[in-house]
Parts: sequence; C-alpha cells; structure tokens
Amino acid sequence: MEHSTAPHILAIPFPAEGNIKPMFNLAKLLSHKGLRITFINTHHNHNRLLHFTNLASFNTQFPNFHFASITDGVPDDHPQHGALNNYLNNYFPMLISPRARSLVAKEFRELFLRLVEKNGQWQPPSCIIADGIMSTIAIGVAKEFQVPLIAFRTYSATCTWVTIHISRLVRERALVGKNQENVDKVLTSIPGLENLFRDFRAI
Repeated sequence: MEHSTAPHILAIPFPAEGNIKPMFNLAKLLSHKGLRITFINTHHNHNRLLHFTNLASFNTQFPNFHFASITDGVPDDHPQHGALNNYLNNYFPMLISPRARSLVAKEFRELFLRLVEKNGQWQPPSCIIADGIMSTIAIGVAKEFQVPLIAFRTYSATCTWVTIHISRLVRERALVGKNQENVDKVLTSIPGLENLFRDFRAI
C-alpha cells in the first residue's frame, strides 16, 4: 500500500480543557488544509470523547484526522474531574509530578514508534506540535527521530497579560492568597485586570 505524501502531524495537548480546545482547533484547521493529524489525548479524555462525540460524523468532515491516547501518568483510581479546588489541589500536582511526566514520555515514545513502524496509507509522523507544557515531554522523541517540534502556547490572552506583569504582582504581594485584604485588593497595576482576584473568588 502506497504512503500518502501529505505530512503527518502529531498534536499533543496538555490534558486540561483550556489547553485541549485551542490545540484541537489548530489541528482541525491543519487537517482542513490537507495535513494528516493524529491527536493524542489521555485515556481519560479519550474515553470522554468517545462517549460525548459523534465520531462517525466527525470523521466524515475530517477524514484525515485520527485520535490516539496515552496515560496522563496519574493512577487510574485517582479522581480526574470534579470541583476546581480538587483539580488544583489534588489532580494537577500529580499531573505535573516527575513520576507522571516520565510515564507520559514513555508512552508517547511507544506510540510514536508504533506510528513509525505502521505500514499503511499514512506517512510516519513528520512533525510534533506539543502544548508548551508538554514540549519537554516530546523533545526527547523529536530529537531521537529527528522530527521538528513546535511548542504551541495554548493559554489565553489574559494569562499572557498576567505573565508579563507577574513581577509587579509579586512586588505587591498580591499572590499571597491567604491574606484576605490581598485577595480582595483591586490591582490597578494591570490595566484591564483590576478585578482579577475578585473574579477568581467567584469561581
């Protein structure tokens, strides 16, 4: 069976909704332009996709778009959804732990190797687009197999704006959330985000 000459792109988002959606939209745009896409979710998010998405309809619209899944590195019995507070305090720290990231890197390499060895219509992966948080996981595979790696920063304009002004937030001790006055403080140092911490309290 002959290979297609269309480039084959692997897209690997960080497994959080605000990171998956921008990567998914980018991947769909690239697929629409004729590139072949393998979109890599965690097993947990892939199962949710299968449950809530009409994949037959999606595949009709995007025939060059495939899904794959790997571990998120977190034990299977750990709750992976629920209140924001549970996510921030329990799941997220485990997700970014060295142990979890090592497991993700191992499974990502195994998946990449399977895609390289697979004999089908698709070319082996020719490029990796990884969420900025996932780029350190993908870089080893990119170097080993000599494919380009693009780090795609998926966070919002608000997050970028805060990052630019973070040193001022630190100087004003606005990040010390245990101090009620600091949490309630209106930050005039960031134009447009004066009510940032007040908004967070409402979540």
